[in-house]
Amino acid sequence: MRRIGREFTAFGFIFCLQAMTWACSHRTPPAGAPVDPSDRSPKAPSTVPVAPEPPTPPSAEPTLRPDVNPDDCALVAAPGDPIATVGVTDRIDPSNAPRPSNESERLLFRQLYETLVRADCKAGVRPGLAASWQLDSDGRTWIVTLRENARFTDGTPVTAADVRGGWSRGGGGGDLRQDVGRLVESAVAMDDRTLAIALRSPRADVPVALAHPDLAVARTVADSAWPLGTRSARVAPGGDARRTVPASVLTIDRDNLPAIQFLVATGDPRDLLDQGIDLLITRDAAALEYAATLAHFQSVPLPWQRTHVLLTPGRARSSPSLPEDARQALAEDAVRGEARGAPGPFWWETLADCEVAPPPPRNQRSFTQRIVYDANDGAARDLAERLVGLARASGPSATTFLDALLPDRPRRTYQRAAGLTGASLALARRMGTDAGYVVPLDSRPVDPCRDLHALIDSAPWADPQTIVPLVETRMHAVLRRGRAGATGEWDGGVMVAGPSGPK
Repeated sequence: MRRIGREFTAFGFIFCLQAMTWACSHRTPPAGAPVDPSDRSPKAPSTVPVAPEPPTPPSAEPTLRPDVNPDDCALVAAPGDPIATVGVTDRIDPSNAPRPSNESERLLFRQLYETLVRADCKAGVRPGLAASWQLDSDGRTWIVTLRENARFTDGTPVTAADVRGGWSRGGGGGDLRQDVGRLVESAVAMDDRTLAIALRSPRADVPVALAHPDLAVARTVADSAWPLGTRSARVAPGGDARRTVPASVLTIDRDNLPAIQFLVATGDPRDLLDQGIDLLITRDAAALEYAATLAHFQSVPLPWQRTHVLLTPGRARSSPSLPEDARQALAEDAVRGEARGAPGPFWWETLADCEVAPPPPRNQRSFTQRIVYDANDGAARDLAERLVGLARASGPSATTFLDALLPDRPRRTYQRAAGLTGASLALARRMGTDAGYVVPLDSRPVDPCRDLHALIDSAPWADPQTIVPLVETRMHAVLRRGRAGATGEWDGGVMVAGPSGPK
């Protein structure tokens, strides 16, 4: 049950209704699993110790740390059987591969496609498709060597030209795609296994930008909806139908490892827990509450992943920021699922070598009286709806928020919350004609300058110095007891490997 903050007493009746709704929807657990979802008669919940939260990685960017044991990133340290079934709750569209558009695609695509290097949960940069790298004499170009005998899943060799071609527009080896160009200034295939890569944000120690998901390596083929990846995993025949609606089951075959079935169900994630799955990545509060009462599951918190911020067109740089206690109140009282007030310092405030052009002057004085958010983002929806409620409130508590959120506007600027998706959302952000936008940013991007440029590209009117941080969220991995082989990575992603051995 969410605590009702003193700051929002004006909304007490609304919260009571929400609490009643939650209580009605809360389900008591079955005695074992799997069970018939129609038979969920009340039973006394069992007390289950929750797995300890992994240490929070340092705030610095990833670096090369060969002294760190990769097993330290295992979600469950004890040995166990391999994970065979994974539940996901978002639509999975093969046409998006290898660059995901939601959390479910992010989890599944990670099992199929890899980047040249990867950043583990302890901020260690490790080999991926590349076996080695070294800085050229010019101090900014990385000479990257692919691992020996690297192959696509159809058995064909992976060459440096394949990597360069996959990063280009249309896959023909010409100009780099826009998303790649934010990270890579140039990429030249020197021979079959070697590339010379100049990064936009060069570093003297490791080429961490090469771990960004936008640089995942894949090759499109004519006879499959799924691009070929370079891991020893592929979507099994029958699971790669050419369609954009979710399949009920997608099977991932893996060399020398058991297959993984991905169960796609866009409804209540608690139903997935009742279908005998081994792993569910979620931040759904009801699902986590339900899993905590099931003796055969344990919940492991993943690193803090997303920072939701408020962008306001025309906001003055002298405007006050939202106080820390107010951000925490939003996290506790507005957002469903685990959240906390966004803690500083924030990466977009500490970029010394990232040049961003100042936003152009705005002549428009009137804005659509709505606050826009991604309709697929539950936390953004919760925040947008709360800000609309605050704009209608009065009293000293509401004033604390409004002085920071709307210092330059009439108090009733936020009249409604509008959830948009796809092209409509992209156009709204680009035009900047709405009163405000709730936007999620990566809490720990592998290349902060790239993420800042991507934000400005999507909202050219935005001024980084007027970003208002709100809350930070993270996912949990709900794992069946006795299963192992899942490891966390720097960005909060999860890799599913084989069973772990004795420590």
